[in-house]
Order: sequence, then structure tokens, then C-alpha cells
Amino acid sequence: MEAGSEARNTRIADGGIAWRRLPLAALVAAAAASIANVLVLFAASGAGFITRDVLVPTAGGESPITTGMVVASSVAGAVAATAVFAGIGLFARRPMRIFRIVSVAALALSFAMPLTLAAPVPMILSLEAMHIVAWAAVVGILTTLPRRKEGGTR
Repeated sequence: MEAGSEARNTRIADGGIAWRRLPLAALVAAAAASIANVLVLFAASGAGFITRDVLVPTAGGESPITTGMVVASSVAGAVAATAVFAGIGLFARRPMRIFRIVSVAALALSFAMPLTLAAPVPMILSLEAMHIVAWAAVVGILTTLPRRKEGGTR
């Protein structure tokens, strides 16, 4: 095997990005994160963990957590993650590995926001669970669906 071929195979094994599939992966990731987080919201609300009497900061002031807010936040997170993933993919030799590392750091940082709320612990834990669910859906899809296969094209 030639040296150049080995380097190419290492990049593919790490999962070079099939750029044509990235927009589809972004849409699927946003939909999956949104649906999963709405299910967590419904379960947590049904259990009494998330109530309408706790207000969270929004662009227009403060508001109780709504389904629309959860979907919008999930989509925004998926879009941001896709942009970071694409940026890493342009410059990194091992984009999947680097993206996973960056995404874990972003997940850890995302835990700070719910901790700033004056809310009961079960609500905070429910919100943290939403972050984990969205992270798992988005990272799982972005590092799987647009993965370039050996001999594949960009």
C-alpha cells in the first residue's frame, strides 16, 4: 500500500465528511433533537417537574417553557453544531474525532444555563436531560449520516 493511500484510508476510517449528505444530516439532526426534547418536555411536565409557574429568560423577557421554545432551541443547537462540524471538517485530518471532543466540551458548558434558574431541582435536572438528549441525537446523526465511505466522493 502506498503512503498516500494509507493517509487517505486513515482519514476515511475516521470518517471524512460526505459534503453532499451534510444538509440532510443537519435536517435529520434538528428534527430528531426537537422530537426527542418535546417528548422529554411532555414527560417532565406530566410528572410535574416542569411547571408553567417557573419563568425562563427569552428574547422578549421571561416566559414559561413552551413546546415552541424547546423546538426552536433544539433546531438552533443543531444548526450551530452543524456549522461547527463543517468548520472542523474543512481543516481537521480527523473531523469526527475532533467534533466529538468539541461537542463534549460544548455539552459540559451547556449545563451552566439551567443552573442559573431559580427553579426546583427536578426542573433543572429535566432541562439538563434535554441538553443530553439533544447532544446525543445531533452528535450521533452528524457523525454517522454524512460519513464518507471508502472510495466515496465528497
